[in-house]
Amino acid sequence: MDTKKRKKIKWLVIILAVLLVAAAIAITLIVLGSKGERLTAGNYDHSSPKPTVKSKVDAKDGYVQVAESDSYILYYYEPQFSIKLENKKTGAIIESTLSEEKDDGSANEVWQGYMKSGIVINAIRGTTNTYQVDVNTVETEITTWYTDNGIYAEIEFKGAYDFGLGVEVRLEGDELVVRIPDESIHEDKENTYISSISVFPMMGYTHLGDESGYMLVPDGNGALINLDDKEGRYANGFTGLIYGTDEGLTAKTGIPTLWERYETVTDANSVMMPIFGMAHTGDEQAYLAVVEKGDERCYIEIQPNGANNINYNRAFARFLLRDVFKQPLSKGNSGVVDAVEADRLHSDLQVRYILLTGEDADYSGMAVTYRQYLLDNGLIRKQNLAYNTRVDVLGTEREEFLMGTTSVPMTTVNQLEDIYAALRREGVENVLTVYRGWQKGGLYNLPITKYKADGKIGGTGALTDLILQEAEKGNTIYLYNDALSVNASTNSSTYSVMKMVNKRTFEKDVNGQVYKTFYYLMPDRSGTNLMELTDALTGKNVKNMALAGITEKLFSFSYKGNFYARTHTMDTYMDALSAVDEDMNLILEKPNQFLWKYADAMLDMPLGSSDYLYIDREIPFLSMVLKGIVPTYSEYVNFEANKTENFLQMVESGMYPSFYITAEDSSKLIYTNSSDLFSLEFESYRETIAQYDRELRALSEVVGTSCITEHEVLPNGLVRVTYDNGIRIYVNYTASALSADGVTVDAMSYKVGE
Repeated sequence: MDTKKRKKIKWLVIILAVLLVAAAIAITLIVLGSKGERLTAGNYDHSSPKPTVKSKVDAKDGYVQVAESDSYILYYYEPQFSIKLENKKTGAIIESTLSEEKDDGSANEVWQGYMKSGIVINAIRGTTNTYQVDVNTVETEITTWYTDNGIYAEIEFKGAYDFGLGVEVRLEGDELVVRIPDESIHEDKENTYISSISVFPMMGYTHLGDESGYMLVPDGNGALINLDDKEGRYANGFTGLIYGTDEGLTAKTGIPTLWERYETVTDANSVMMPIFGMAHTGDEQAYLAVVEKGDERCYIEIQPNGANNINYNRAFARFLLRDVFKQPLSKGNSGVVDAVEADRLHSDLQVRYILLTGEDADYSGMAVTYRQYLLDNGLIRKQNLAYNTRVDVLGTEREEFLMGTTSVPMTTVNQLEDIYAALRREGVENVLTVYRGWQKGGLYNLPITKYKADGKIGGTGALTDLILQEAEKGNTIYLYNDALSVNASTNSSTYSVMKMVNKRTFEKDVNGQVYKTFYYLMPDRSGTNLMELTDALTGKNVKNMALAGITEKLFSFSYKGNFYARTHTMDTYMDALSAVDEDMNLILEKPNQFLWKYADAMLDMPLGSSDYLYIDREIPFLSMVLKGIVPTYSEYVNFEANKTENFLQMVESGMYPSFYITAEDSSKLIYTNSSDLFSLEFESYRETIAQYDRELRALSEVVGTSCITEHEVLPNGLVRVTYDNGIRIYVNYTASALSADGVTVDAMSYKVGE
């Protein structure tokens, strides 16, 4: 045989061998896939919306294992885009969709589709936002890729909708991460849009009162809804937009008032924490869910059984991508039509479920976990925890006079110096003071861009001297700055005011005696003003600012025909505070989580919840997270009806007290915008301030810089709070003495133990 023939035969043999190997690999993959075993796409790039290696899943026979960690196994069922998490040690299961064996058959077809789908979309067709789209009731095509620690699936909704998205699910140790990449979301049919996306809306669900436990509600300081049978008492549960109402989208409603002067309804707390939780205490299995991306436009839904006629307890995140709003037809607002936002939210959507077991599977474990999460991710920093009683003062207000307004001085610089001297005689030292209404023109001369104190309180020089002198004596004065609001009655209309998505200027009606309406600044203008004021203050060596407004309000807006989502507002505020934080000591009023890392202290933090009917128990969850990391100050003690209970709540939570006072009698405010403040005069609160300072300062010295590790309500009703230094605080809210651990606590009292 010649050389050429031998070479041809050799190459044919090599090619045949390669083909046989390839065929063997293909057959192996097909066999593995048909058995539902785990496939691996090793070159999958988690930053890419589409993996590069694709495998069609056949899961008709049930769930397939797709990932495993030291503690958990992750199973996946493609037809419903459903997952299960199995605890390898206990065998406890967390399900994301309603299983057939737990289906009581009480729900109609629509709710059946909802409960048995891992992704549920609310769709807009035309301008109607009421269409439920899920994988069970709508023609759907799901294509799944397997990754090293989970799956990535493309879900295409066909027929009348023609939109889709991709979802990545990955198991990272004791954490489950669910991500919807922004690039994967598409809407391909005219006048048909995705309004909201509910991610695993049945994750960890329970039926009626079949299991013991509760759901964590991020309302106020924190609350729980028990998993017991509610017997159909509640038509709805908790629905809260993270970081509060979007006033750039929400139609303005009237505020109930008495005699057109006094507000008669207190606003509900806004959601400062992008979290929720579920605990099955019987199985010692729980999760804390953190909304990591898309939180600026996400609702937390905590629905007890009976809500919407569904017999299941459920907690989940619902991301709002696009909404319908009211568009006025004319400048006079004589008529409105429904309109759809021109563009959707552009952000990845991500929820991290941190899985807890054993003794950690309760709300105390959730609080400890959340604290560590914040520290690990640089979302909060440990601050100076030295105890200070907060004593705020009002400088000047304004009342109408002839053709304009005149100053109403309430606490001058000299009077504040006298107040400090009087407090020192009572043994009160190291006072923190927020000076409100210090600026020229009084409390509501907004915005503030210059360091110019009102002459009626003593002027800029006197205020500067007092700040520096009192600092040497241990008293810290912070200048109050509402960086959000504009008073058109005191400032030029050339300021950039916020326009809502419907292109109408946002107005905040306050029913004040002097000033009736305020506006909001555009985010960029707030940032510019904040930098100008910072430069002016630091130029005089004044470096303490109490910041409000932008710390708790987050809105969408329109500008020159363009729409800007809350994402833009959030980023602008973070950039501004990051720059100011380099030169100023900042304390923030009711800050949202994304600003916590800039706060040396937090003001006006709630001690309770909004007291919704379906809430079973209030817990100091937020305080448990922050205690030992950042000082937190309560709302003003002056205005609390039950001061004894309020004091015990501060003992329980580790929060510091706040007082709002004036040197002059509060009757002088009757014709000002502060006319609703009835009890402010310092002499009326001198002894109370001293009493709070003595007791809470002593308690703070015992606790030190420790963090709360456990909070319990014992069977007899006694509250026990445990710190990581071994100290225990016992609080008794009942009308009789209670005992635990050899400690007896009198009625409506507290004790410190070991």
